[in-house]
Amino acid sequence: MDELMTKNVLLIDDNQKIRELFTSYLQLKGYQVKVLESGVGAVDEVASKTYDVIILDLAMPEVSGFEVLDEMVMKKLSTENVIVLTAADLSEKEQEKIKAYKIKAFLEKPAELSTIMALISC
Repeated sequence: MDELMTKNVLLIDDNQKIRELFTSYLQLKGYQVKVLESGVGAVDEVASKTYDVIILDLAMPEVSGFEVLDEMVMKKLSTENVIVLTAADLSEKEQEKIKAYKIKAFLEKPAELSTIMALISC
């Protein structure tokens, strides 16, 4: 079995177009993709299953990506496999907070699929 087929990706984003684009592309490349439309329940999902990569949007209603990361840290769940996506308008304080998490990568939207694929592959 191809190594790519064994990789599980959790995509958490409130933007339907991004979810559809990323899901289609990743599945075409052989990845298993679980999609959540918001941060609600995201930490429970991370705790219940092993994901090779978590693609997390920061700016979501109800439960933000920051809140998801904070809860992951509080519950001692690894954030080292998280790729954070965000709009370019982060405050300096938010940028510093992102640096404090031990995440895989931080990308501004719109993120190139090729960049995300390169990060997932390593």
